[in-house]
Amino acid sequence: MTAAKSALKLLATCLAYSSIAILIDSVLVLFISREPHQIAAYLSFIMLAEGGLGLTVGGAIALYSPIVSKMSEVLFHSKPWSATRQKEAEEQAKAWIVTGTILVLLALLISAL
Repeated sequence: MTAAKSALKLLATCLAYSSIAILIDSVLVLFISREPHQIAAYLSFIMLAEGGLGLTVGGAIALYSPIVSKMSEVLFHSKPWSATRQKEAEEQAKAWIVTGTILVLLALLISAL
């Protein structure tokens, strides 16, 4: 039951993030667009780009390996990588990936209509 509750909490959080991004995008497109029939096309393109960026960033965070962290420690004198930092990075990656997926799916839905 805990895993389902955690997944629902993650989904709700990511839906809120996606809604905020869509609202900001909608306001910007309404102010910038001069042609009303092109609003959906611009909005879906922007959402698709944001979703792709979210998926890319989430994947990069999720693939952050111990070798890269060791190089970061040596070159940039950052904090040593630990299991707790790895878990925190994975949680952040989940949020980025789920939010990006929601944005991409909604962009495809908008472009289909």
